[in-house]
Amino acid sequence: MQSLESFYQSDLLPDLETLEAQRLIVKKKLVQAIVIFVALNLAFLFVHGLFDLNLYLMVWLTFIILSALFTFFFWHIKYYRDYHTGFKERIIPRIVAFVDQRLRYDKAGMVPREAFMASHLFADKPGEYSGDDLVSGTLGETAIQFSEVHAKRVDIVRRSSSSSSTNRTKKRIIPIFSGLFFVADFNKAFKGTTIVLPDTAQRLFGDMGQALQSLNVQNGELIKLEDPAFEKLFVVYGQDQVEARYILSTSLMRRMVDFQNRAQKEMRLSFSASKLYVAIPFEKELFEPKIRESLLNIAHIQEYYDELKLVADIVDELNLNTRIWTQKAPAAATSVAAANAAMESGTSGVTPPPPPLQPQGGRKRYSEEETKALFREFVNKADTSMGPKIRTAKRWLKRIVGILLTVIALPFLLSGVGMGGLITLGIGLFFIVGGFMSPSVEKMVGGVLFPAIGIVIAVFSYSAYQTSLASKSWPTVSGSIVQSEIEKRISTSGEGANKKKTVKEYPNVTYQYLIDGKTYKSGKLSFSSTGNAKQVVARYPVGKRVPVYYNPEKPKQAVLIPGGAKFNYVPYFFSGFFILMGVLLLSRWRKQTRALGNTS
Repeated sequence: MQSLESFYQSDLLPDLETLEAQRLIVKKKLVQAIVIFVALNLAFLFVHGLFDLNLYLMVWLTFIILSALFTFFFWHIKYYRDYHTGFKERIIPRIVAFVDQRLRYDKAGMVPREAFMASHLFADKPGEYSGDDLVSGTLGETAIQFSEVHAKRVDIVRRSSSSSSTNRTKKRIIPIFSGLFFVADFNKAFKGTTIVLPDTAQRLFGDMGQALQSLNVQNGELIKLEDPAFEKLFVVYGQDQVEARYILSTSLMRRMVDFQNRAQKEMRLSFSASKLYVAIPFEKELFEPKIRESLLNIAHIQEYYDELKLVADIVDELNLNTRIWTQKAPAAATSVAAANAAMESGTSGVTPPPPPLQPQGGRKRYSEEETKALFREFVNKADTSMGPKIRTAKRWLKRIVGILLTVIALPFLLSGVGMGGLITLGIGLFFIVGGFMSPSVEKMVGGVLFPAIGIVIAVFSYSAYQTSLASKSWPTVSGSIVQSEIEKRISTSGEGANKKKTVKEYPNVTYQYLIDGKTYKSGKLSFSSTGNAKQVVARYPVGKRVPVYYNPEKPKQAVLIPGGAKFNYVPYFFSGFFILMGVLLLSRWRKQTRALGNTS
């Protein structure tokens, strides 16, 4: 048999070299896009300062959005899409064929939702169901299919207020499973369902765990088997003790133990309607091309091969091609036929009742429960078809917002507005992580970033308060007013006859002072409100000599009116809000991590 290394050299390397050149272009174009984006905005700021343009913030934000569209969408998306498609169409199908020539690969396909639900491996019904990288075929006499699957439960939470007749709805998404899902014909005929789960309860709680296992009635009756190695790894539930022992023969249990030890994953298995279902959790996206690392590293090909081989080997590992047992089913011939028919139709072996007769010449009238069920089915189908597109749009929206906030933070940081700059930068980084990383990583990063932002707000606020108190003892120097005018800001609200203009006046006073032969300028009058704009301008006309209180450690920091600031509780409310957000995100991250761990 051809080795993986020789297969890599003869079959993959030529295409990998072409794709590696594309990868370098994608990476290079991304760097170019970032450089062009930053250069355009710096040039905009330079022109703004050079010609003293009086532009509103909205104009600058519009320019940022347009420059982002010009750079990131035009450069990066175009190149990455071709690179991703080329890898999925030229490399993964060949690795699949190398694993076994009888297997076929569909990059956009997935195991159907109906098969996932028919496994009875998960109590929750998936409201959001997506997947890709479908591999299917017939190995010997066994038809198999497996793909990457992401299943999530969707809860619609409705909240009503006693003071209002309106109801608010919120969609809450809870992960069910993320990983490889495998379906195969089984070599024994049976009627009921037998479920094999990882025995986490006994591993964690010992003998008390066995009592907890018996309480899991939703999966059926707890079935104790005689193989100690198997019992150490798995817990079995089923509808029929005899049938479960008939399915889980001594040799099959031994093979399952060997496969579990080799896979090192807490897999779940079920036997239902003459089908075997296996769920193997993975926390990463599978079969995706690398961007930061070279494709020419054979270790990456080995990784893709091992993941495919792990699942394809289930047929041989569990000896699914042995058919001698199909003639010794404990069920009657009619039951076996019913089970086999159910295997084809995807339903249980029980013959469904005939549909009720419909009234002639009219439409069927649905009950309230039937209407709700049909609506839920429609929503689930819509989520399945539109879900991937919506998720992709959300990811790109997060990327754009994150980059915009990061760029907006730079002027704040450069101009000395540290707290505002750091807060904006932190939120921007959170959105960038959410746009490029998985939801789990996004929650983890948010759980760290938001408490950090809250701490920064509290520290800066307390520092500003202490500075205002210390300013009373600052030294003074004589200064002069160089600018004193009223700045008017006009805002418009409403439309048509209801259109209103609001004019607000702000004092724009600048003074200069000399310390150790160096001239400084400042526009900060005090640490508290300056009052009426006209009164302030009248108090500080151009040319007037004024005493300037300056910070001896930072001479650039100065005021005309020292002290005066009262303790402000508002920043600390914001600080607590950000810390609470971080705690909630960390809590959701822990729940999601536990859910993906497939605890029994």
